[in-house]
Amino acid sequence: DNNNNGDGGTTSSDMDWIRVARNAIQTRLASYSSTEIKFNLMAVVQDKRTYLTERLNALAAIGVEESDPNMLAVRSELHGEEEKRAGWASENERRRHNYLPFCVEYLRALAGSGRFE
Repeated sequence: DNNNNGDGGTTSSDMDWIRVARNAIQTRLASYSSTEIKFNLMAVVQDKRTYLTERLNALAAIGVEESDPNMLAVRSELHGEEEKRAGWASENERRRHNYLPFCVEYLRALAGSGRFE
């Protein structure tokens, strides 16, 4: 079932889904007190790298040169997304690492040297 009406707009089935989702979210939020902020609203979206790669392929398909400013801008944005993902991978590794053995040994060393009281 394709919900695109051909001009990039939304169809009635899109609007129905949006109405149902909006009502469900409002009902869920209403169940919290006005000072409660322990909820998270997330969206499922296309990976920006996929979009940018498709855009590069579309530009190449119509004969846009590699040196064209549009092509360079998309490549630069794609490179930025790749760097951002590499940073996320590094952060995730640090978050998952077990630092407890290091901390215990460090405290033992401090205690053994008399620097820890």
